[in-house]
Amino acid sequence: MKKLISAVTSLCMAASMVCTVVPATVGAADASKGLSIKTYDIQNPDAASGKSEITINKKDIPAGGYTIPSAVYYSEDTNNSTGSLLASITTDSKDIQFKMYDPSKDAYTFENKSYKLGDVEFTTNKYISFGGYCKSARDGYKAAGLYQMACESSQTAAKTDNYFIGCSWMNNGKDYAWAGAKSDSYPLYAFDTIIPQNIAAGTYKVMFCDYNTDATGKNDNPCPMVESAGTRYTKKEGNLKLSELTIKVTDGNTDVTTTTKPDVTTTTTTIKTPDPTTTTTVKPVGDADITFEFVDFKTGKSSGTYKPGDTIEVDVNIKAGGKPVSATDVQFKANGLEVTEIGESAGAFDGVSVNSNLKELRASYPSLNGDTPMVPEDGKSAFMLTVKVPADAKDGVYTLDFDSQCKIFKDNTSFNYKTASTPLTVTVGTPVNQDTTTTTTVTTAKDPGKTTTTTVKPVGDADITFDFVDYKTQKTAISAKAGDEIEVDVNIKANGKPVSATDVQFKATNGLVLSDIGESAGAFDGVSVNSNLKELRASYPSLNGDTPMVPEDGKSAFMLTVKVPANAKDGDVYTLGFDSQCKIFKDNTSFNYKTDFTPLTITIGDGVVSTISTTAVTTTTVTTTVKPDPTTSTTTTTTPDPQPGKTIKVTMWGDANCDGKVNVADVVAIRNMTADMDAFLADAGFAFDKAQGRVNADVVDPQDITGAACDPAKVKITGADADLIINYIISNGYDMAKAVTPKKS
Repeated sequence: MKKLISAVTSLCMAASMVCTVVPATVGAADASKGLSIKTYDIQNPDAASGKSEITINKKDIPAGGYTIPSAVYYSEDTNNSTGSLLASITTDSKDIQFKMYDPSKDAYTFENKSYKLGDVEFTTNKYISFGGYCKSARDGYKAAGLYQMACESSQTAAKTDNYFIGCSWMNNGKDYAWAGAKSDSYPLYAFDTIIPQNIAAGTYKVMFCDYNTDATGKNDNPCPMVESAGTRYTKKEGNLKLSELTIKVTDGNTDVTTTTKPDVTTTTTTIKTPDPTTTTTVKPVGDADITFEFVDFKTGKSSGTYKPGDTIEVDVNIKAGGKPVSATDVQFKANGLEVTEIGESAGAFDGVSVNSNLKELRASYPSLNGDTPMVPEDGKSAFMLTVKVPADAKDGVYTLDFDSQCKIFKDNTSFNYKTASTPLTVTVGTPVNQDTTTTTTVTTAKDPGKTTTTTVKPVGDADITFDFVDYKTQKTAISAKAGDEIEVDVNIKANGKPVSATDVQFKATNGLVLSDIGESAGAFDGVSVNSNLKELRASYPSLNGDTPMVPEDGKSAFMLTVKVPANAKDGDVYTLGFDSQCKIFKDNTSFNYKTDFTPLTITIGDGVVSTISTTAVTTTTVTTTVKPDPTTSTTTTTTPDPQPGKTIKVTMWGDANCDGKVNVADVVAIRNMTADMDAFLADAGFAFDKAQGRVNADVVDPQDITGAACDPAKVKITGADADLIINYIISNGYDMAKAVTPKKS
């Protein structure tokens, strides 16, 4: 497997390319630009409300550290005038730590807050950045441009042994507009400055890094830097104004007067001692520092099907991304499973011995080489467990994960990393997700409240599935009128699988118009969708740093808008799905997941909506629409013989409605034949030669495999005929003037 590029490496690459960025539309150059570091208040987010100097009493610092919400602000006089910028920061103290919040990805508040930008009201748990925008509440908030960010405990390239936040921003070839009245009405990015309890009294700085981002020295790419309309703004040129944050730590009285000196004015505030039993950090961390995956040792997978009484060896694999770990202290939780053993070794930490308490499901160990915290080997086990499925286990789903405790320490301070885990999911019996069922739901137009459901088991073992659904109803089959505009969610189900990138092409049939591809993906927080509406293509990377993201099942991977043609007639059927391309990548190797999908089926007028989900060789799911029908009856129907003994020729295998094509309409006709042949024969809505249609539709175990002499009276139409045609449609296209190849079962 190829090694992923680290966040810092990608940041440096972005910095080296910053000179090549061409602004989308850049106006006249400002005389000067500015970058400042200040305190940040999400309730009063503008730079004028921030403070460039703060004083803290050591008595006010709790055991977990004192968190100062902070931000970097960008000042420019002309809107939409910047092509790119570099704004990396560090501190002059080894004791001070940073926590970064990428404005395009990271949550900043526990719950969504309400905002209004322009005329659009929306909610988000992110903070608003200087060029943030929201096209619609459904599409969600977006940070303008492309951010590349990294937070490290030190950065040699930036000439600092202390904490470092790297930030490069590009307009990404698109126009942007300030979110507020000025460029610094909202920050360029926000971060936390964390002051430890054991810090010495004194004055400390949070300042901009001053270095050449081109490590070879061949090119002069200074940081900090702004590029605009062919003009560079740098410290060296004297046209980039810089302002740093000063932190004074005193041993004085409990109530401290804090003097803040922005550019001109002076503000005085009073800081009260916090409750000693609580911490002053109130915001969540957006991304986990270290992740774990509970996997079956034999298969390497985090989910599987097992039998009652099975014993499973489980590896708890770690991914730390090069972060050092001094100690680990966890408690496990087995929902319905029995943990029978906790191993003594940890493959990710060579030579470590695990201490365990099997009764309480606890385990811990130090991981030091002398006094130096060890860096675990990513993808190897931090713990090795053995679990047993109870002998009397009933069909269902059981899990193994961490309980509330998962402490991963960086060093001998109180600091510990934020973690996340993917549990082992054990399915006993018939798993819904792996032996996916096919459900056919039929609702009559005369009695819409009456629903009949039948279930058939399809083939297929897709890793990731998608449902194209109407946004309002979340259904894959709907009725509509001519000219209707329909918002569509393409919901993903990945069952905990990580996704590094998505690259797809959509297909809308029969003149259905795809009018918009949204910029957001609800399943991947913070992702920006790149689209080509003309070619109906969309793609995006989904990485937190260099770690592939795990999508939230049941949420949208894409948000689309389609329009029904104004000349659509009652009974017309339209579908929206993927075209031949649906590439979902696991990592930066050539591996991509096997996928399937259920398209959105739109029927014009009132009719019976039948959702038929199946999986073909290409693991694509099809939804069809059936005209009004009173009931669902037999699955095998023998055709009544209008003229006994007369044989006719097959005109095109699969062409059940005799229109010279094989498409979804033929499946509709077959489903009506199998549902109720008498009603089908009497239905004037099916205006074609029904005898010919029946012999054309008999593609599985036909009377005459050559199609030369078929007696309609002896034709047997079953669901297998429809399934073969569905598979053919999926494999060859949705509207083919080409016959299905009949087969013997």
